[in-house]
Amino acid sequence: MADRGIDEFTERMYSRSGLDRLRPHLEGAYGIRVAALTELDLGVFRVERRDGPDWVARVFPAAKPLEAVEGDGRILRFLADHGFPAEQCARAPAVTVHEGQGVLVTEYVAGTRPRAGAQTFGRLGEMLGRLHTLPPGPGAASREGGAWHHLTFGGGPPAEIDAAIEFLEATAGTRVAAGERALYAELLGLLRQAEDGHDLPSALIHPDFVPANAVAGAGGGLTMVDWAGAGRGPRLWPLGFLLWAAGSRKLALADAVVAGYRAHVQPEPGELARLAGVIGVRPLIFDCWALCTGRKSLAAVMADWPATRELAQAIAARAAEAFA
Repeated sequence: MADRGIDEFTERMYSRSGLDRLRPHLEGAYGIRVAALTELDLGVFRVERRDGPDWVARVFPAAKPLEAVEGDGRILRFLADHGFPAEQCARAPAVTVHEGQGVLVTEYVAGTRPRAGAQTFGRLGEMLGRLHTLPPGPGAASREGGAWHHLTFGGGPPAEIDAAIEFLEATAGTRVAAGERALYAELLGLLRQAEDGHDLPSALIHPDFVPANAVAGAGGGLTMVDWAGAGRGPRLWPLGFLLWAAGSRKLALADAVVAGYRAHVQPEPGELARLAGVIGVRPLIFDCWALCTGRKSLAAVMADWPATRELAQAIAARAAEAFA
């Protein structure tokens, strides 16, 4: 039963079909000539064209509703309308269907991954603050979003936490030894009590607003990519993860995030009071994902948790002081 649960989850979230026929699909759908396809990530391909600038094609699992994929494209158009530095749709319609799977095409953003230092984190903080000042948008821009798309196709932080619980329960039979039931129950309890930022001020949020999803162009500007699953949610959620990405490298880097973000947004006291809880959730979920995929043991996850929680609290305290 547990093995079937793992298989069902991974099939739903990670499988793609017909990738060897993606090239003729794109050529037929858009009338372009494709020179080569290079896989950049799971289901993400650089489309090198003979007749124009390169594109990126994202092939989503068939289980992701087509409406959700089209919503990803509409959010990119909303961002473009407001001049936000995000990847842009390559052609209209930006979404086609290939063997029952939604395919989103965007313009390829040339550049390199920025160095994860104070300058980059400051600029990302400023960009995130700017994102959170955009007015509420229509349609997809107002949908609930921000959940990590390796676990769920949509929804906000509660959906991400629920998906982590579902994955953990599906793999319990193979990843949890007989003598580890108490540790397993403790981990489930941590997830069920995790801070999801409910009732906090909301904004348009990106699920993974960190250097890994930023591209530094030749002129020095940053462009954010990979907006799958974006939508409205607690603005503290991406800020917390950006602070974690900075502070887990060096605590002082959290200051750079704060300096950039506060140029546009000053968090409310109620947000700062819950910041430590928000910061700790995503690294806990990453550890659960590592456990479920066989990359980390349950004992290691639980042994690491106190240090993770302590670091989240230290980052939150540092950020709160900087915001003050």
